Amino acid sequence: MHADSSASEGSQTEPVTTGDEPPEPFHLLTPAGFVPADHQWLSDHLGQLLGHLPAEVEQINIRLLDDAGMSELHQQWKGLEGPTDVLSWFHSSGDQPIEVDLAIGLEVAAREALQRGHPIRQELLLYIVHGILHGCGFDDLAPEAADRMHAEEDRILALVGVEATYKREASE
Repeated sequence: MHADSSASEGSQTEPVTTGDEPPEPFHLLTPAGFVPADHQWLSDHLGQLLGHLPAEVEQINIRLLDDAGMSELHQQWKGLEGPTDVLSWFHSSGDQPIEVDLAIGLEVAAREALQRGHPIRQELLLYIVHGILHGCGFDDLAPEAADRMHAEEDRILALVGVEATYKREASE
């Protein structure tokens, strides 16, 4: 997985609510035509995972983008061509809760979900958790750090009722 943890000005997104309750501390912007049931599933699981993160998160802004949008951001922020799965930016001041902005590759997730044999929404949730964990101080550049990060992803996903999603090629 690839994530960029450089600072940015953040994404502008619309809040997602499921009724008359106050908005959750996350905003999920999905493209036109995104399956409403998947949007609802992601919203429900995002609400559940907030209490299981290794750091206090005040705000999560998530934008699902097609390959063209992800390629543009990937080039802009990392100088790399082509789409990627997740780019993350986070903001924190000392002991204050973090704010996370995520760009998620919707088409990347669709391809990976098909290859791994699970629903796209599960792959998207993995990318969201992965991006948030970067904001909580996790990294995946060294093999040992990547193992710790993927174990934390699995732990959080299990706590919200989702099976481990990331599978390294060596274990398949």
